[in-house]
Amino acid sequence: MDSIFINEFKDAFISKDYSLLTRRFLDACKEYEVPNELHKKTIALRKKYLTFLDGLSEPITQDEAQELITEFTTSNFNPKISSDFGNTVVQANEITKQFTSGNSPFKLHELSLNLMLGEITGVVGENGNGKTTLLNLIAGIISTSSGQINYPSLNKNNLDYYKTKQQIAFIPQRIDKWYGTLMQNLQFFCAIHNIKANNIDDEIEYILCRLGLDKFRHLTWNEISSGYRLRFELAKMLLWRPQLLVLDEPLANLDINAQQLLLQDLKFFVKSKAYPLSIILSSQNLHEVERVADNLVFIRQGKTIFNGKQNQIGEQNQNNQFEVSGNFTLKDLKNIFTNAKVEDTGTTFIITIDKNTSWFDVLSNLNKNNLQLKYYRDITNSTRLLFHKDI
Repeated sequence: MDSIFINEFKDAFISKDYSLLTRRFLDACKEYEVPNELHKKTIALRKKYLTFLDGLSEPITQDEAQELITEFTTSNFNPKISSDFGNTVVQANEITKQFTSGNSPFKLHELSLNLMLGEITGVVGENGNGKTTLLNLIAGIISTSSGQINYPSLNKNNLDYYKTKQQIAFIPQRIDKWYGTLMQNLQFFCAIHNIKANNIDDEIEYILCRLGLDKFRHLTWNEISSGYRLRFELAKMLLWRPQLLVLDEPLANLDINAQQLLLQDLKFFVKSKAYPLSIILSSQNLHEVERVADNLVFIRQGKTIFNGKQNQIGEQNQNNQFEVSGNFTLKDLKNIFTNAKVEDTGTTFIITIDKNTSWFDVLSNLNKNNLQLKYYRDITNSTRLLFHKDI
């Protein structure tokens, strides 16, 4: 078994993170040809963890967890590796979109983009600047005004455009209301996506447990919170294994814990070698997206300010930049950092200082002058800087 899985099992076991451990057990069942009996054991252990959270069962014991770790790590299971892993799923070449009707005409200017299987691309920027327009173009919901979008991995068998679009999953920010129970909707989705009848129950059982939706299976739209409606939409999409997943503001209605869990799961799903996936998502949560994104696109007033690898953002910066807040004023900071530029953003201060001054130097200066710090972040390589860049 892949050393990544083995190390994750061991780390989660040591830290007693049974949420992570049971989720990764289930992921391993999809990545490897494991016996049906082991698959059932992983489902049972995950269910025990979920019912424990609701106070309906005893906690998972170390012996139970160790038993499954041993089974996974001492057996020679064959990996399932798709021939598509690592391929390009989207090639967008100088695409634009012009809206001329209404009182506020808008144009998304020329943008080129490659989306790879196994990568997450984050689209960030202020509201009304073109993020949703870009996602709708990539998903094939609207057409380009100019430029071209190709889907090499999806269209390798010369599929028509309709069949190509069937391999693209799109989850909008505002999810349409559905009717019936969650379980009935999942069964319907399986049927229309040609999942074999004798596999439907097993596939649904897996996805409900994997995404923590087991207890909601018989509930309706009105009985499920907005955060779990999003996870339900994700469950629907993952059942039929699309190669491209487009998410518009998926973090908007989630609390911080739910955001972290969703982003962690997206990172796991996108790295699947058995069912390769590319994800493009938009978000206002810059720091959270930066933690998981391989690539970032920053759009401002329809123009692309940055488009590239996440670690390339600060390459051209001549200075280090730090964002701080606390019980001090703009004047206090200017008195301390006399050779730096200090800006007041309204809620925080941004200190722009020479490259030789590290985050530790800035922190030490604040402490030395008895300024109490509430928030501190090195944004030298963050998209946070791009909000202040002139077009």
